[in-house]
Amino acid sequence: MHKYQKILVGVDGSPQAHAALDRAIELAKQNDAALIIASVLNSDKYVGLGMALGANYINKAAEVDLLGRLQDSGSVLVNQAKSAGITDVTLEITEGNSKTALAEDLVTKYAADLVVIGATGTNVVERVLIGSNAHFIVQHAKVDVLVVR
Repeated sequence: MHKYQKILVGVDGSPQAHAALDRAIELAKQNDAALIIASVLNSDKYVGLGMALGANYINKAAEVDLLGRLQDSGSVLVNQAKSAGITDVTLEITEGNSKTALAEDLVTKYAADLVVIGATGTNVVERVLIGSNAHFIVQHAKVDVLVVR
């Protein structure tokens, strides 16, 4: 049986992401693996809006506040993993495109050999228009991907 060494889990505060974290913790314990908990502030979504409305539309203080909130909520998740017995836990808070960050950038940065993500709750129309993160990551990641429902 393959033994995973570094498990990357994407979290965004959704119920699906919480389920993914629970599964990633379980797998990290079974494999004695490192766990990387990643939250990506999807700047693509708000930068386009700011460009359409003018460069000054995006409030830098609000962005810093959002990143701080992600850090705080991520710290709670790190403590959850440590309480479950995972000793090697890393929190990654970053900005960018969440799809490429989880499928490529963070996999490379941490040499992850498994990505765990929650299934999205978007409807069919949203998936056609913007594509789901899960679908993109499954299609583009060069490592195993587990989609948790």
